[in-house]
Formats: sequence, C-alpha cells, structure tokens
Amino acid sequence: VDLHCGQIQGFFRPRVPVDNLEGFTVGVTYFGDMDDLVNPTVVSPDAGGVYRAKQFRDLLARKHNVDSGLAMIIKQRAKANEIDRMDLVGSVKDCDCILVDDMVDTAGTLCKAVDVLLEQGARRVFAFCSHGVLSGPAASRIEKSNLTELVVL
Repeated sequence: VDLHCGQIQGFFRPRVPVDNLEGFTVGVTYFGDMDDLVNPTVVSPDAGGVYRAKQFRDLLARKHNVDSGLAMIIKQRAKANEIDRMDLVGSVKDCDCILVDDMVDTAGTLCKAVDVLLEQGARRVFAFCSHGVLSGPAASRIEKSNLTELVVL
C-alpha cells in the first residue's frame, strides 16, 4: 500500500506483479465523514507531496462534496535531516488543516509544520499518513505538539 515512490513498482517486474494501492483514499473517507471541519485546507508538508495533497483534496470534493483549499510548506534545510526554516504557500487563516504525507518517521517535519500552520492562523491541524514508522522521538514529539489528531492507515 502506498509505495514511497512510484519507481519501486518497476523493481519487481516481470516475475512479481506489483500495483501501487494509494492509501489516501482511506484518509479521504475518514475526514470526509467528519461533521465539524471548518474551512478545510489540505496541506502538503513539503514540495514533493503537493501532487498527493491535490489528489486528496480532489477526491474529498468528488466523494464527499467537501470544498477545501490547498496549501504547501516549503522546507529550507541547513544540512541533511536538519530543517532551517519552513515557509507556507497558501492561506490557512481560520481553517482546519489536514496535513497529508506518505510517511511519518521521527515526526520532526510534522511537528514543525503544525507550528507553522498554527502561527499562520489555522484553527486546528490534523495529519494523515500511510506509513506511521514513528521511530525514535516521534511519540514524545507528537504528544508535546499541538497536533489535533494523527490518522495512520
């Protein structure tokens, strides 16, 4: 489910057929069934996930008639595995945000993204990921964060 990158699918051919089953459809159903979302905005926590976030937003509209915005965060790295700053592209003021990512490992990016969204006026921040690796400091980071809810496939 939800191959981290589409090229992995070709690695197994021709002997082992592999199909990429996109797990975000489960998240779409979960958030589409929520009655209390206010001005929902789907947010990609990095530039590489914008296509995934757009698919999530479009399916949310088609399947659940939820009109939502789209935003993204651009990470500036000082060096590998160290985020220098994060810049928001789009507006989240007075919105309930849904961060959509394929994987949460140490939750560093996730928790910093939550802070950025709240600083920019978001009401609440939810997150959805297909792969909840949750290694090392992830649990304590999430517990200490202002994240409303993390939904893992």
